[in-house]
Amino acid sequence: MSYFNGEFAHKIDQKGRVFVPRGFMDAIDDSHERESFECVINALDGCLEIYTASEFAKYIEANLRNEKNASRAKKLRRSLGANSRKLKVDAQGRVLLPEELRSRIDLSGEAMIVGALSYFEIWSRDKYESGLVEADDYFNSATGDMTSPDYQPTENNS
Repeated sequence: MSYFNGEFAHKIDQKGRVFVPRGFMDAIDDSHERESFECVINALDGCLEIYTASEFAKYIEANLRNEKNASRAKKLRRSLGANSRKLKVDAQGRVLLPEELRSRIDLSGEAMIVGALSYFEIWSRDKYESGLVEADDYFNSATGDMTSPDYQPTENNS
């Protein structure tokens, strides 16, 4: 599994292209998965979520598996289909962000590309920085409840 870590500022050019950070590309083991990404708009947060093909398949499966109502599952499929796009990576390591998605989240000028572990996000720099304090506050409060992968609970641990 690829993990995307870090924050990177990149300009969006006049055609709507932005560089994918080299570290993100290097984190992808399967060379075929470096050729394109799946993009889903997250209008609620105001960013684009970018997945490798295999992580996007897991994302779809997890969301559909949790939906037990057939009518709602159909709406979810339609919504995911309508609000996602395949993004090809060009020879310079850039992706073209579709205008219709960029306009829905007011993305232009400078973007922040932010690792979210199994996927990464693309934000307007201004929007990202205005919400950064909230994200940092959450992380700082949550780290007290986080544990290392080698933690083994026992009855004596409190």
